[in-house]
Amino acid sequence: ATTTWKRPAELPPEDAAGSDKSKLKRGVSFQGEETPRKKKRGSQASGSNESPPQSLYANKAEAIAAFKGLLLAKDIAPTTKWADVLRICSDDVRWEAASTTGERKQALAEYQTKRANELRDVKRQEKVRAKEAFQRLLTEVLPNAKKFAPGASRFMDIRDSLSKDDRFYAVEDETTREELFYEWVEELRKKEERSKRNKRREAKEACVQFLKGKEEEG
Repeated sequence: ATTTWKRPAELPPEDAAGSDKSKLKRGVSFQGEETPRKKKRGSQASGSNESPPQSLYANKAEAIAAFKGLLLAKDIAPTTKWADVLRICSDDVRWEAASTTGERKQALAEYQTKRANELRDVKRQEKVRAKEAFQRLLTEVLPNAKKFAPGASRFMDIRDSLSKDDRFYAVEDETTREELFYEWVEELRKKEERSKRNKRREAKEACVQFLKGKEEEG
């Protein structure tokens, strides 16, 4: 006997099922909405309407300042060559603050000139501080040093009396220490001469006042 299969009533008609399959192939859901598609890679993925990335700096002056800040942070010296600057700094994001090689070289030249002046000023101030410290040492130690005789003592005569103090080494070289010693001795001599002149003047004035007083009494 031949058995005939009957389609259950709860299943959709065959035409509707075929239509659903074709919709899925076209990317359409059963509810009639477009299913999401993967974005294409490359230029199409980003889209032509997207704006370019914004600059990190408000203007060119700020950008160049950032580039020079990179040079300072990396401790680029006034004598550092371009090739070494490139090797040391080019991996930093601030390297791109200057947009061209010409801008970078110009900014480097300006930075190195300014940095050289700053370092000269620092060195000059260091020498001033060292000289002042050494002179204070002489003023504190020499008046009480047994081997010191103003106008007669040599530097080597009193060196041992000074060399135990750290201020002695604030001045880097021995020649400068010796020069400062003789400058201090000369200044001491002049100071003593001024003191003697002042005392003679004061004595003279006192004598004149004494005689004048006697004349008035007499």
